[in-house]
Amino acid sequence: MHSPSSAPIHNPHTGVLPHPRAARADLQELFLQLSPRLSVRVDTKNSSGQWQHKYIERSMHSLSDRAPRGPYAIYLSSFFRGFRWICFDLDTKRGDVGPDLATLLRWLEEAGLTYVVAASGSAGGRHVWVTAETLLDARLVESIAVAAAKRLPTLDYGLLKSRTGAVRPIGAPHRNGGRSELLSPLSQRRAAQLLTPATCGNPSDAFVRLLLVIDAVPAAEDIRPKLVGRDNFGQIIDDDGPRLAGTPKTVLDRETMALLTRRPPADRVSEVCASVLTRLALRRWSQPMVERLLEDRQYREGGLLHLCTSPGVGPLRVMLDQAEAEEKFERQWARCVAYAAKLPIPQESLEWTENLADVVALVEQLQQAADACPERWTSESGPADRAALDVFCLLALQSGSTVLSLDARRAALAAGYGRSTMSRAFRDRLSPDGWLARAENNGPANTYELLPITASHPAFTLVARGGTQRNLPPQGADRPTLISRLEKRLAAGQADLFAYGRATANHAGGLGHHAGRVYQQLILHADRALSLTELCGRTGYSARTVSKHLGRMQNLLVATRAVMTVHHECPTCEAVPGERCRTAAGAVLRRRGADQHAARQTLAAERSSTPYYRARPGALVAAAKALGCHGVTASRARRYAVEIELYRWWCQEEEWMRAPKAGIRTGVQTHPEQAALVLTTLARQPRRRYPRTADGRGDHAAARARIERRIATA
Repeated sequence: MHSPSSAPIHNPHTGVLPHPRAARADLQELFLQLSPRLSVRVDTKNSSGQWQHKYIERSMHSLSDRAPRGPYAIYLSSFFRGFRWICFDLDTKRGDVGPDLATLLRWLEEAGLTYVVAASGSAGGRHVWVTAETLLDARLVESIAVAAAKRLPTLDYGLLKSRTGAVRPIGAPHRNGGRSELLSPLSQRRAAQLLTPATCGNPSDAFVRLLLVIDAVPAAEDIRPKLVGRDNFGQIIDDDGPRLAGTPKTVLDRETMALLTRRPPADRVSEVCASVLTRLALRRWSQPMVERLLEDRQYREGGLLHLCTSPGVGPLRVMLDQAEAEEKFERQWARCVAYAAKLPIPQESLEWTENLADVVALVEQLQQAADACPERWTSESGPADRAALDVFCLLALQSGSTVLSLDARRAALAAGYGRSTMSRAFRDRLSPDGWLARAENNGPANTYELLPITASHPAFTLVARGGTQRNLPPQGADRPTLISRLEKRLAAGQADLFAYGRATANHAGGLGHHAGRVYQQLILHADRALSLTELCGRTGYSARTVSKHLGRMQNLLVATRAVMTVHHECPTCEAVPGERCRTAAGAVLRRRGADQHAARQTLAAERSSTPYYRARPGALVAAAKALGCHGVTASRARRYAVEIELYRWWCQEEEWMRAPKAGIRTGVQTHPEQAALVLTTLARQPRRRYPRTADGRGDHAAARARIERRIATA
């Protein structure tokens, strides 16, 4: 080792530090001498001379015993995966590094390990180097990395799980400027001793103690969203590798096949590979099934190119050997499966079973019954009741279950109504009328079940007859058609233009939900124009009410009137629209003053006197802005988000109040042999204190204000 070339200088931010140039010269040479491999990874430049963060491997013999001038990294392990160093990389992009750094250092001290702390070169990032006397087994290092990552949000632990994990040593430059600088210990000579295996004093047993210390700390709860009605969603099983529970779907869609077979752009190789693996994971593919894809050259050079290569110079890729490619594939597949487990289940991955067929048949029956009695939804609360029924039917089709636990606030946002309106619709109107039934409640949300149409149901007679003459129900509608129809109906009702109530000082009123029901029919039949008579039959309103709503929508250019006066079929000669009438002999009719039969002229006159209407969906936002009701749905969504967060916060506070407090230390935690006081995080997830009034009661108004301020700055 070389001694420092100059005396230490004082740094007001980090204390007394050695001269940066001396630290760079000595510690970089030390890392190169102790490297477990005879090569390093060196960054490359693009055509404009900028570092592009694409590292290539270079032999140390080509470095001429000098450290590279640009950014470079040294390997942490040997080719046979024996780790000489463990480097904990704390990145500011993931959050606040300070608390995690203090917690990590406390763990190392409790395990009896020595360490070196360095600034990584990026703003606020930290590298904690821990040297081992003997090479550590990769499984032990990976276990430590995984356990620490569950408790340290800012830890980037991927390099500790990879065969090619490499880190920029102390003194190496950063691509955005700056260098990795030594922070602790203050003496460069002492840091060199701690980085050398012979003098570090870290036996293998100490790393086992570190793993036990980390595992003793409770990790944050891993919350995975589950789709309503499917308890097994998100479950990861180990079947020759991780995969999602369920039957694999071997037939791939056109988009996935296009990603697999086409070579991705040079700047999207990893992105395309992650998309393909996530799609395959959602289709319940197993790891051996994906491995068989890698045997095909077409897929290796297509969407799975990232699994077989590493970045090279410019657009070139460097082929990996078989061992490195297998390790990279296992790591990427496990990551994509874990990510897929947190995603909502796609519609195509639902298996068509007898249960799902029964759900589709029941929803179709209920929709036919609802369409067969349009007068049921013309009352003051009728539009809200129909929207609540549509939301429940849509979720039943998407989840494959008729028993759902549905939050009134989320249902209100999906239907375009208020939470109290949705709650009363489920509880006070749909349940007593026989559309829904209360089921066993196992959570904070109310649980209901769809009921079939029986003889006691008010709409049973209409459904048995096949509907009314004015409104024939759809027959044989399959699941995608029903889902599309319900989504269109609910999307039309969500528009701010149809917000309920009149405009006041505190409320911007729209056209109302009854006008929204009329508009829904225009949207559902966008392929043709609807007459006033047909709209009355489908909505159950009188001609006067429908005309009033259509007139207001016409004034806002949301609906337009279409006069059907051109090209009509002939009842006499059966000429199609666009053809001239013909005589019985087949000749073109050429009468004096007329070239059509009288029946065809009468039909044209009747249709010309009947107004037809079409929808103009592109004018909804402009119309809402004109009425001053634009943003009503967004405001309601923000208010409900605050209420949900407030309720969750208070539930956590109640849980903490009921928990036993004996033996819990609330101050700074230290161990008996600790010589200096170190500010650190607690051994558990910190609790956010709920605001209290002077008499100790919960201050809900102050809690709401805090949540609103946090949401405003998010």
